[in-house]
Amino acid sequence: MFRDANKRMHDVLDDAGASDHRYVPFLCECADEECLARLEATLEEFEEVHITPDHYFILSCHPRVEEEETVYQNDRFVAVVKERV
Repeated sequence: MFRDANKRMHDVLDDAGASDHRYVPFLCECADEECLARLEATLEEFEEVHITPDHYFILSCHPRVEEEETVYQNDRFVAVVKERV
């Protein structure tokens, strides 16, 4: 659900010609279904993380599930892959 909302945000900003290097508030895509936290990422970072369907970005201190593995991390977010079991 949050990934879909983030995709819509990305598309609106991309269509409006927003800079790929400006930070945008996206919803955290962590394991907590009630999480409404925001993280900052550029449109370019969003595209890089979400180019693979099973990659998500979350805040580093937020809940994770055992099947998640970190694929990228910076001071604003962690990109995780949700492994298929």
